[in-house]
Amino acid sequence: MTTTAKDSHRISAIVPTIGRPDSLRRLLESLSVQTCKIDEVIIADGSDNDETRVVVEAPKWRTSGVPVRRVAVRPPNTVRQRQAAIAAATGELLLLLDDDVILESACVEKLKSLLLQDKGIVGAFADFNNQSWSMPTHAWRFYLRHILRMKDGAWQGKVVGPLLRFGYDPRPTEAMPMEWLGTGNTMIRRAAYDAAGGFSNFFLHRCTLNEDVDLGIKLAKIGRILFCPSARMGHFHAAGGRVSPINAAEDDLYNRYLIMCRTQGRSVLSALGQILL
Repeated sequence: MTTTAKDSHRISAIVPTIGRPDSLRRLLESLSVQTCKIDEVIIADGSDNDETRVVVEAPKWRTSGVPVRRVAVRPPNTVRQRQAAIAAATGELLLLLDDDVILESACVEKLKSLLLQDKGIVGAFADFNNQSWSMPTHAWRFYLRHILRMKDGAWQGKVVGPLLRFGYDPRPTEAMPMEWLGTGNTMIRRAAYDAAGGFSNFFLHRCTLNEDVDLGIKLAKIGRILFCPSARMGHFHAAGGRVSPINAAEDDLYNRYLIMCRTQGRSVLSALGQILL
């Protein structure tokens, strides 16, 4: 472990889950072999059976030095689950994870090192080692260039138009600014989370699509979010616990509208126009 006895920055991993015991077990295994100590893992469980509890209570987590606790949240809702886990957490640094990611062994160390470089940095965003960033389609490139008047590539790392989020392509070799974050692969300061008001509560269904961009926009008003390409993890998109396509589509449109109105401060007309677009 590279963490010293003088290091007072406790790390709490925040993991909402529902009906994915196998992927959760793989995540916990990757957390147990990190080069930087994780002080606690809080599992916010929205499942309707005991499978997750069995995983969490496995003796091997205690012997690995990674304390794992479970908080039951019913009915399930991703934001409420994260809120419950954060309320139970004791760490100054919050490691926001999905239950279907697997971290490379130095991932937490890299995130923490970047986050603590400067007090003005409020979030450090990890890269994925098994998927590429989404880039604008030809139609969106036309919109970005001719409607928003953005130069080619200027949208990288930004939130533009109807909450379009873009990463970096090609991948940079050093930390780069971001206007958003992912709630499945980011470390943030607890103090910044509290100052920003935490997660919003206006999401429609239990999957709370776009809660990540909402929190990112709020945090970016307080400090800097940085993309950390040296911190890497795999995202394996476990199938369990998903909502129906209809609910997901409703969530996507409704949540985008409220984020644009309430978090970004756009007018109703502007937000509706972007949604229709």
